[in-house]
Formats: sequence, structure tokens, C-alpha cells
Amino acid sequence: MDEKQVINNGKIWMIIGIAIAILGLLFTIAMSVVSNQNINRLTEQCEKSGGQAEVTEHGFIVTTSYEFTCVK
Repeated sequence: MDEKQVINNGKIWMIIGIAIAILGLLFTIAMSVVSNQNINRLTEQCEKSGGQAEVTEHGFIVTTSYEFTCVK
């Protein structure tokens, strides 16, 4: 196998790896925005019905989850 081909294959794998990392970052950001919108919507609904919204956050960045309760 030609040494030049091995170097080019390595560059291709680096580009693929970087593309996957960027897609993962974009997906994380999109899910964060969607979660925040849902929490805001649920909070507004709770407050309109006369309750008080309590939101607790669990996890770290990628594993973040939210627990929502409406106390009336």
C-alpha cells in the first residue's frame, strides 16, 4: 500500500470524527433549547392555573434531565 494513501485515509477519518463531534454538539444545543421551551411552557401553564412551578435539574450537560412539579 502506498504511504500517501495511508495519510489520506487518516485525514478522512479525522474529518469524519470532527463532523460527528460537531453534529453531537449541535444536537446537544438543540435539545437544550427544546427542553427550556418546554419548561417555560409548563411553568406558564402552572402559574395560569394558580400554582407554583418547581423545576429541579439533574445531571451534567449531556445527561441533564429536569423534574417538573406544579404545587397548587
